[in-house]
Amino acid sequence: MTISASLAVMVIALMVLPLIYKLLTGRAIPSFFWDNIFLYFVIWKLSYIVIHPKLFLDMPMSILYFHGGSTGKVLGLFFVFLNILMSRNLLEQRRSMEHE
Repeated sequence: MTISASLAVMVIALMVLPLIYKLLTGRAIPSFFWDNIFLYFVIWKLSYIVIHPKLFLDMPMSILYFHGGSTGKVLGLFFVFLNILMSRNLLEQRRSMEHE
């Protein structure tokens, strides 16, 4: 089994980040952060279906081994950005409703 260097670095960073954040702030990382990491991973992985629909339909199990590559990363970042914007707008709406 081979693991790309970028994937290994990402996994190590995700394991070290909570420790550093906890040491610096004394708080745990908010679940919003982990939700966006999960969203990015799912979009990146499943973008293979959008990018290579014929290959996926011919071999559905290929989704276990392949991912969307650079295009999938961009799609993942786009959806995380949209999620952050939507969450921010919802938060602002809640605050404005509380002040009324």
